Amino acid sequence: MPVRRPKMAVQQHRTQSYGAPAPVRGIYATGAYSGGLALGTSTGVGGDNQTSTEIEAAIWLYNMVPSSFGCRIRSGSRELATNILDDSGLKGQIRTTMFFNSVVGGGLNDRVFVANANGIYDVTAGGPGPWTPVLEWPNKGGDAGWCSFINYTNVAGDHFLLVCDEDNGYYIYNGTGWAAGTFTGNPKPAASSLVHICEWNARIWFVEKNTARAWFLDPLALTGDIAPFDVGSRFKDGGHLVQNSTWTLDDGAGLDDRLVQVSSGGDVLVWSGIDPTVASDLTLLGRWTVGTVPEGRRVMSDWGGDVMILSVNGVVTLSGLLGGVSNIGEGRYLSRNINAYMRNAMQDTLDDYGWSLELVPKEGIGVLTVPVGTSPPIQFVIEINTQAWCMFRGLDMVCQTKIGAQFVFGTSDGRLMAYEGTQDNISLDNTISQAINFSMLTHYSTGAAPGQWKRGMFIRPYWIGAAKPVYEVKMQYDFNLDELLSQGGAPASKLSLWDEAIWDTSVWEGTAQSYLDTQSIDGMGRHVAIALRGAAVNQLTYVGADVMFDVGGWL
Repeated sequence: MPVRRPKMAVQQHRTQSYGAPAPVRGIYATGAYSGGLALGTSTGVGGDNQTSTEIEAAIWLYNMVPSSFGCRIRSGSRELATNILDDSGLKGQIRTTMFFNSVVGGGLNDRVFVANANGIYDVTAGGPGPWTPVLEWPNKGGDAGWCSFINYTNVAGDHFLLVCDEDNGYYIYNGTGWAAGTFTGNPKPAASSLVHICEWNARIWFVEKNTARAWFLDPLALTGDIAPFDVGSRFKDGGHLVQNSTWTLDDGAGLDDRLVQVSSGGDVLVWSGIDPTVASDLTLLGRWTVGTVPEGRRVMSDWGGDVMILSVNGVVTLSGLLGGVSNIGEGRYLSRNINAYMRNAMQDTLDDYGWSLELVPKEGIGVLTVPVGTSPPIQFVIEINTQAWCMFRGLDMVCQTKIGAQFVFGTSDGRLMAYEGTQDNISLDNTISQAINFSMLTHYSTGAAPGQWKRGMFIRPYWIGAAKPVYEVKMQYDFNLDELLSQGGAPASKLSLWDEAIWDTSVWEGTAQSYLDTQSIDGMGRHVAIALRGAAVNQLTYVGADVMFDVGGWL
């Protein structure tokens, strides 16, 4: 009689793998856990009903811009002008960068100016200087150098740069020289007390310092009769008038320019009309509250056809306010995904100058500067197309503006920099530069095995770039929020060129290609995230990674 052998239980295969795409949805500082979402689910990270994978968002992204095809390493920085001295004779803060965009084509009459606590400098020629101010402030130091400005062309076709300084008031540049603005009429303000300037319906509008009063000139006038426009009674949260701005809106009856005013207490007023001297012609369309705004007069900025407003509650657009944003709820705030980080930065810098918003169409980003003093300096950055957020680190950005299509910024050590290239702090003579350091921690995930232990085995990151990336990558477990200390070595400071470098020795740069490198990983936990840190000197995009691990039980 044949002997029956007992059936052996089939050992279940315990090794699993999954693909983790780059966190193209940017930073979600609303939590550290994605909730174990599987590919194709409709409830995304943060509950905004977007299709999600398990790790498409990050707890932080430093110098990695989330875009449509992955997270690209940000552009670098290049010196344009250096050794610009402040009122103490030191290389101090560049507080404002300004562009005189002449009506004469070809750029021959264009000028680039910077302002600091000593005065205004013409740095159009670029280079190391020495620089002499073309306008020396009567009142130096203090808050001098924090300016607002506009380009303005009068009916005769003459072009001007109009500037208001926080401690010195109103000045006019006519293409050849500078002069203080003058006014007539009674009452009239001291020109030195006007600290902000904008244009609305062909009139120049000002903000008077430490008041809730705006002033306006006659149409197309730069000086002369000036009239007050007091809005203090409209500010239910009190405070002084901070800034005027304009908003072009199609309300169904055609395009209409609106005047927008914001107070230090966070009251936002929107006006419609043409002639402010006729009471019946000016209509208050609405009043909203966004919360206290930070120090300075750069809390409103253009956002395409909209206006962004910065406050302690985050960044909101005017169209968002009209849509019914609550002062408490964050649903329509553009910055809702990074508000936790932004508010943390504001705790120590709310009363400091240096907060500003700027749209940079050439780079496809919007930049929110934080007052320099943080170590290292940071900026909050939104990708325009995806509206995903990241943070820049290592850019000494005190102020920012655009010179044509070029994005420039001033530093705390007397330099004007261009945001361009693939390395940081590229010197005037191109002999010195630094690699761009980047870092990432994705949201935590269950790795498609909720509640079970996971032991890391291998990870294989994917990149697209001009040269092999240098980086360190690890799997982190169970909500460990430590940043990696190592960046995997130093990249070649300069990639080699054909006919110049040594064959079999030099590091070559070519057209963009893909790179992958399978690495072993260790550790164990129930929730997993990818931590990555590296340095780049060439164009580079992180695409995602394959991850392999062993799966255990619940206990």
